[in-house]
Amino acid sequence: MNYVVATYLIRFVGILLVIPAIFPLTFANWFPGLEDRRIGWVLFIAGVSIYIVASVVYHILRQKERARHRAEMERNA
Repeated sequence: MNYVVATYLIRFVGILLVIPAIFPLTFANWFPGLEDRRIGWVLFIAGVSIYIVASVVYHILRQKERARHRAEMERNA
């Protein structure tokens, strides 16, 4: 189940990248570089991409685990 924790942490990083892109004025005081809208788009695209990739990896690993579990259950039955 280590992949579950890892993929959720990666998803969380993706969300953290999306938040400043959605609320740029809030974070512009702390990070003056976020005033440029191009950086906001880059953060948004990077965050969404990271989230999607982590979700796909989770789905693939979950399917493999389920198939392995089914095969083990059939062997024991």
